[in-house]
Amino acid sequence: MQIGGLIFVSFIPGLFWLWFFTRLDRVQPAPKRLILLSFLLGMVATIPAGIINTIALDESQFDAGATLTAVAVSMLVVVGPVEETSKFLAVRFGAFRSAYFDEPVDGLVYSAAASLGFASLENLLYVFSFGPEVMLFRAPLSTVAHLVFGSLWGLGLGLQARPGGRSRLLLITTLVAAAALHASFNIALFSPYPLLSILIVIVGGIWTYRRFEWGQRISPFRYRRNYPQFACDNCQGLVRVTATFCPHCGVGTVRADKPAVCGNCRHENRPRALYCVNCGDRFLL
Repeated sequence: MQIGGLIFVSFIPGLFWLWFFTRLDRVQPAPKRLILLSFLLGMVATIPAGIINTIALDESQFDAGATLTAVAVSMLVVVGPVEETSKFLAVRFGAFRSAYFDEPVDGLVYSAAASLGFASLENLLYVFSFGPEVMLFRAPLSTVAHLVFGSLWGLGLGLQARPGGRSRLLLITTLVAAAALHASFNIALFSPYPLLSILIVIVGGIWTYRRFEWGQRISPFRYRRNYPQFACDNCQGLVRVTATFCPHCGVGTVRADKPAVCGNCRHENRPRALYCVNCGDRFLL
């Protein structure tokens, strides 16, 4: 396989999962440039993480003859903390410092981007070392696992955006939890019960998905001055619900029971809807 194909195979899972989760950020979508920046910084974070892991660990600790205790110590003391801290710093000194980091779900969005950037470059290194078939495991499991681990400290970082949300203890706790979960996932792969790693990814993936939905429900931008619109009978142009004539053709308007078009995302809702089912904005009627 050509190098372009290897890069495609390595990165397409991470980009897919990035699209899948960031599309859940509907109320106040994060800027795409900051998502891309976080993804790139996550890739860069693999460099110091790889150097530290190489210096601190001995290959013999992962040989077939290595004991599970030796593997567990390596994962809990080195791999988990080093990799999660590297990804965390990519967001903490990147997107977190932006004025656009202004609600809890942003922590989940940018942590997902950084984690998937980290996982994607790591995928490429594995593909170069073991061949593209390694992605049969890494695409649905290891790639998603990185996102799940990052969502823990991402949640802690996101809660800093709430009024009075400056609890360092909470942030440290979520970072330690992410490192421990990361280590547990890796330990399970070397243990007699590797299926535990699959369970971690499934449960963690569901939890992360629900955290994104929770972020939409508690978003401070959920309720904005959103006047729904409806189509003019004469020219089919969109008219705000409070208007008495069409601004496009000047004909007087009659709303009757026409579909309500969201003034924010342009999604068509049922007549007399109270909120948009697509972006969650409450309508002012």
